[in-house]
This record gives sequence, structure tokens and C-alpha cells, in this order.
Amino acid sequence: MWVPTSKNHLENSEAKVLSKVRMEFEGQFVELENGESVRTLVFSPGKPGIPLVLVHGFGAAVGTWVKNYDSLAADRTVYALDQIGFGRSSRPTFSTEADEAEDQLVEGLEQWRKAMGVESFILLGHSLGGYVSAAYSLRHPQHVKHLILADPWGMPERPQDHSTTIPLGYRIIRSVLSHFNFLAILRGVGPAGPGLFQRARGDLHGVFADYFPGSTMMDYMYHCNAQEASGEIAMKSLNEGFGWAKNPMLARIGELDESLSVSFIYGERSWMNPTSGMKAQDRLGDDRVTVDLVPDASHHVFAQAGVFNELVNQYCQLVDASVEGKGRLRNLPPTDYAYQPGEK
Repeated sequence: MWVPTSKNHLENSEAKVLSKVRMEFEGQFVELENGESVRTLVFSPGKPGIPLVLVHGFGAAVGTWVKNYDSLAADRTVYALDQIGFGRSSRPTFSTEADEAEDQLVEGLEQWRKAMGVESFILLGHSLGGYVSAAYSLRHPQHVKHLILADPWGMPERPQDHSTTIPLGYRIIRSVLSHFNFLAILRGVGPAGPGLFQRARGDLHGVFADYFPGSTMMDYMYHCNAQEASGEIAMKSLNEGFGWAKNPMLARIGELDESLSVSFIYGERSWMNPTSGMKAQDRLGDDRVTVDLVPDASHHVFAQAGVFNELVNQYCQLVDASVEGKGRLRNLPPTDYAYQPGEK
């Protein structure tokens, strides 16, 4: 069945989304040692602040940060990339083993860093990108000045009695879907795919409606997700029980290098639970971890751009000051949006 997408469709839809960015930027494909290429945007090269690297979540790409670039790149170089397997980057074959799939995603990020010649940076990951960013920080802490996890996926362990709290109908659907790649249905329905995607992801349209009242963002996201299956295979490999990580990050967060501090940013209306951030704070210490809650924000917390950009810029400026003083970022001051247990 014909699938109404192509690399040209994706390229054109990306251009329409990025046309909303006011500042100039450079778009390029960065060639990696293994022959893969990574779609990359570079904003404000040469600015004095510590560079910021943005790593998107599952099914997303560089265009989803469109509300953030102008603010975040005001004082520093910002790099945004399509993770391997997503967007306009190469779409390699991923392992079906969780450890190996994670290795591939982390290695893709490290090879990108080497190719770009970026020695140290602030690393910000959203959702799956948060999981990958945390995994990268565990393996390459010498390059990460501060870790920002925005509504990160894959933090908590799967509860022992989780399945008993899920309605039978959902358990049946979950069991069926577990045998397929997550985005296969978009390709399977052929020409009906764009309409199906818009109906299924009304939440995504809603958070970008102020920028794109029409179908611009939804068209872009459809073309990102209807391409050849790759990153979705990695996500399936990492998953357990259709939503939990096989190798949850909370079980490993205590192994982070003591030089690293972490900022969690959650959406008030997200399905992600900020208690994971609080547990990380317990394991790493109050002086190394902050947990913020963005009012009225969904899982796409970065789309509530005013508060999100304010928080990210605040932490980036603290990193700048600590580096100038040749010290480690410690005793991060609470923000106006600090999460209070029981608040959500």
C-alpha cells in the first residue's frame, strides 16, 4: 500500500516548521565514523556561554524545539540533532536487545560530538532523549557540564503489581501492540496515515496551535514518523510492558560522576511522574539535583516555552558562572517552579 511520504516531503515540512525561528542558523548533515549521518542545526556559533545540546524524544526531531531556539541561543551556541533512527538522520538497523540498542543510541551521540568537535556542553534531553542523555552522561561524564532531563522517559522501575491496575481491555491492546513496531500502523494504513495521525495526536497539535494553527506541525511529525522503521525498533527494544524501561535509569542514577548535577523539569499535566526526580534527588543529594514543575504543561513540557526557556536559561547561566569560577555546580538554588511532593 502506498505511504504518502518521502525524504523530500520530510525536508519540505521541516523547512516550513523552522521558518518560524527568527534567528539565523545553519543546517547540516554530520558524517559519523560509522558512515551514518546526523541531521544537525547550529545556532549562535561562537557565543561565549557553555554550549547547549538538545536531544529530542521518541518520534520527534529538530523541529519540535521551534519554540525554544530563539531564547535558548541568545547567549550560547545551541546544537540540535535528529537522533540516529529519527527525523532526517540515518536510519540504521537497531538491535532487539535493550543493552545493545542503548549502546547504539549513546554511541551515535558520542560519534556526533567527536565529528562536531564539541568538547564540553550542557546536555538537555526530552522523554526518550532524556533517557539517552542520562545514559550518555553515565558513560561520558567528562563532556557534560550539567544534565537537564525534561519529562524523561525510562526512569522508574516497573511496579510488581502494575498489570493488576490496568483494565483488561487495555491489557489486551497492549499485548497485541507489543508484537509490532510502534509506528507500523502509520505505514500500514497507507494514504489514511496523515488523517489518522492528526486524530490520534490532537494533544501534539494543541501544544503548537499558537505557532501553527493549521496542519504544518502535524504534517512534519507525520513525515518524521512514517519513514522507514528504525528508531522505533530501538524504542521497542528498550521497552518492557509497553511503557517501562527494561533498564530503568533510577537504578543507575547513583553511578553518575560526582562532578555532575542534574535538573529535572516536568509538566504539571504530564503522565510522567516527578517523584522519579525526587528519588534521584534522594540518591544523589539535594545539592546536586533540582526538580521543577511547569504549570499547565503536558509531556511536551518544552512547548510551554515561556517557563521552560526561563528555567533552562537559568540553569545554563549557573553553569556558566561555575565554569568561570572553575568550580562544580552545587547547591542549585530553588526556582519559582520547584516541585513540592504531593503537588501533582
